[in-house]
Order: sequence, then C-alpha cells, then structure tokens
Amino acid sequence: GEIAPTVTSMPLFGVQGFCEPHQEPNGPVAESLFVPDEVIFPHPRFPTLTKNIRLRRGSRVEIRRPRFEATKALSKLGKEDPIPTSQAEADALDHVYADAMAFGMGNCCLQVTMQASSLSESRYLYDQLAPLTSIMLALTAATPFMRGWICDDDTRWGQLAQSVDDRTPFERSGAPSDVTVDGDERLAGRGVQPLPKSRYDSIDCYIGEGPEVAENNDLPLVLDERHVARLIEGGVDEALARHIAHLFARDPLVLFGDRLHLDDEHDIDHWENLQSTNWQTLRWKPPPPHKGSLSSSDDGHIGWRVEFRSMEVQITDFENAAFSSFIVLLSRTILESKLNLYIPMSKVEQNMQAAQRREACTSERFWFRTNISAVEGADPWQRATSDVEPAALMTIGEILMGKEAFPGLIPLCHRHLENADYEPATRELLREYIAFIARRAEGKVLTAATWMRSFVLNHEAYQQDGRVPPAAAHDLMIAAAEMGEGRRPCPELVGEISRLLPCEVPTPTEREVAARGVAVAQPWLLRPRAGTFPC
Repeated sequence: GEIAPTVTSMPLFGVQGFCEPHQEPNGPVAESLFVPDEVIFPHPRFPTLTKNIRLRRGSRVEIRRPRFEATKALSKLGKEDPIPTSQAEADALDHVYADAMAFGMGNCCLQVTMQASSLSESRYLYDQLAPLTSIMLALTAATPFMRGWICDDDTRWGQLAQSVDDRTPFERSGAPSDVTVDGDERLAGRGVQPLPKSRYDSIDCYIGEGPEVAENNDLPLVLDERHVARLIEGGVDEALARHIAHLFARDPLVLFGDRLHLDDEHDIDHWENLQSTNWQTLRWKPPPPHKGSLSSSDDGHIGWRVEFRSMEVQITDFENAAFSSFIVLLSRTILESKLNLYIPMSKVEQNMQAAQRREACTSERFWFRTNISAVEGADPWQRATSDVEPAALMTIGEILMGKEAFPGLIPLCHRHLENADYEPATRELLREYIAFIARRAEGKVLTAATWMRSFVLNHEAYQQDGRVPPAAAHDLMIAAAEMGEGRRPCPELVGEISRLLPCEVPTPTEREVAARGVAVAQPWLLRPRAGTFPC
C-alpha cells in the first residue's frame, strides 16, 4: 500500500532506485546524476523552471549540505568544492551533494497567508514578522536528510536556495577586476551584476512607512535606480519602490506564449511572473485589481496580504495547526499592541543562518529587539525600559517566554487572548497550542529533525556510516504516518496532549448556528485552509 506522511521530503529521494517504476536519471531537462526527469510534475511550468534555471546558470545547480559527523564544517563549503560527474564521486565527498531543482522544490513546507485591513497595515505587519521568520524556521526544523545521507544541519532552507540558484558565474562570484565583461543584454544586469543570494532566500529589506525602515535597512539592495525613479514618479514611496525594484533584479524564468502581450493597466501576470519566482521568507502580496476594488464584505474581495513562508511542515496535524494558529495569533497581538520588532536587516540575515544549524531551536541564540515598546501613539503592556540595548542575543525560549525586563512574545499573546473576543473553546485550544510551542522552545519536546535523526541513528539497520538504511527509512515513514493519523503516540514531539488531530472544519449546520450569533466553539477560524505546500 501507499502512505503519505506529512514530512518535508522522503529520506531516500535521489537514491538509486528510489522511484517506482524505475527511471534512469540524466534526462534532458534536469541533467541530474540522481533524479530522472519523469519525477517532475508534467505541467509545463515545472520542467521549464528546472531547465531554464540550469540554462541561465550555465550548469547544473549545486546543492551542498554538511554531512553528519563529517569533519568539514558548513562554513567551509563553497565555490572550490569539486563538481562530481557520477554518483560514486558524489558519495565520496565529505559533504552531501545534490544537483537538481527537485531536491528543493520537491520539499513540503507550512505557509500562512494573512489579509490586512489596509495597505499600510500590510506593510507594517510584513516588517514586524521579518525577525520571526528565523525563529519559526528553527522551531519547525524537520529536514535532517538529503539523498539518503544524514545531514549535520536541520532545515530545508539552504537546500532550497541552492536548488533554484540561477545566477551566472559572474553573478555568483563577480567578474575579475582585470577583465571587462560585456555580458548578455537579454539578462537582467546583463548577467554580470553581482547578486549576493539565490532568488530563493531570506528577505533583504523592510517596506514599512516609519523612520525605523531607513534605520534598519542596512543591507545593500541590488536594483536598477531607473526602476526606482520610475516607481517614485508613479506615486510609490521610496521604501516600497526599492523593494519592488529589487525584485526586478531577477529575470523571469517561465513565460507562456499567450501571456506575453498584456495590458498591464488591468492584467498583473507580468508582475506576478517575477513576484512568484522571488521565493523569500515573506511575500508581500498586493490584491488583483478587479478583486481588490470590491467591497471588503464581498465574497470575492481580496485585500493586501502577507505570506509567512519559512516554516517546515510537521508530522502531525496538531503541530501544523499549532504553528499556523500561532502565526495568526502573533500577528493579531502585534497589530493590537502596535509592537516594534525592528532589528537591523543584517541581523535578520545572521539569524537565518543560525536557524538552519543542528538543534538551533535550543542551542542557538538569535538577535531580537529587547525594547519592543509600541510605535508612537499606542499604550501596550510593556516591562522593557528605554535604557536597554535595542537588540540582544537570546535563545528562542527567552524570546518567547521572556527574560529579565523583556516580556516575551507568549505572555503578550496570552494577554491578547484574555482581552479579545474569542469563544471559550477557541481560547482553550489556542492555549494548548501555545503551551506546546513553549515546550518545543524550551527543549522539553523535540523538533522533527532531531527526532527523525535520532530514529535513524538508533535503528538496528544503521551501519554508523552516515547513510539512511532503506529499512530505517521504511520504518521511519511508517511511524510518521501512524503519528500523523493519530494511531501512534508521540510524546517526544508534542508532549502529553489530549488530541493529535485538531477539530474538524464546521458542518453547514454549525456554520448556520454560528451565523445566528449562538455561542459555539470556533477553533477552525484559526486554521488557515491553505496550509501545507510544495515549496
């Protein structure tokens, strides 16, 4: 039989004979040593993305992760590493190597999209969520394997970034100072303008409207100043204009022939083409014009949205519901208290690097603002004082639960729960979710990455060689499926809870009762329907 556990990726993906029926790798699309083209979803978008990333780059993508118990550290992985020409050469490296988009975009993740009440609110919320992207990545870490090897880091993030890295050699490393390179006029920046990161990575700038934006946007942005000037001329303020122009530093990767010549006054496909292939930790999403202009009470209305994209998918529905609900709850708390979570963008980037390390949830410290006093005009519950340093290194447990004068985000969420108009059953469910997340942050329950790695290391088939044995992979996926279906207890992951499966979506009768104003439990209101996605 077949099972479909909610894990980021299958441990043996890319290992010889991993797919059924068997297909040979090294097809014309991916040209991968490990992955046959037949595993790519057949919609034209996906093979075209795979091939165009490789063609624009000028070679196969290079994905490298540190191997568990190997002597070579992640920081030493770089451009000098050899490019293997066979599976045997790849396996002989002292790190884990892969070479196709499918190793990243074949992963699954947990994303939450929230609609703001206005353009200004969407920009403010985007900025305040930025420092939380690394925190939530570490809390949900769930990717300890790649291509049948045990890795010495915990998340999919770096793997994803490398899997769609379409930068040319000059964009990745810069042109030699003594060489003049004309480049290719068909490419953005002629294909020679240095780009520090892959198009799938953390955000590079804040987009809000307050003075904190300029103060904390301390990373250089790759953009064309002519694009910025044109946007400002059209009425866009500088902070937002620089964000949008930064997106246009990338080339489109997929174009459909019937969507080339459009009326950009009414059609947003050209914008979405670039917006949807700049895959970052957050995505600011303007509404489609024809739906954004509708009344907010109209069923077809779509407003200004923020998509939170860093989290990893979890093994149980309880965990996925908890983290999805927590992001919504945090967002409501931020908006209600008008919190100020700004830290320099360079520190947001440092946090993203720390979040990917093994057991970062409990062993790493992250930059976080210590005085989160509200923006001007608000009166939040605060214990932070104005004479403390604006940002400090803290553990995730300290960020969530508080430390000295810093109140912690979870106590602020509890205060919001007490003051907001939630049904009692909803409030209790959210408290249970919060209690679980606090246990995870304090190390009382394990991340999926730590639990899965331990499962393999302690399996009777493990040969102490850093590889995931087929028998261990089989038993791990069976265990994950049974845990996800609520048929196997998993106190190591979630602790002692009353349920693994969250409440069901309401029936039509329940919705009708709720519409009449009768007090009923409404836990589904905080379970975003668009939950788990291929990355």
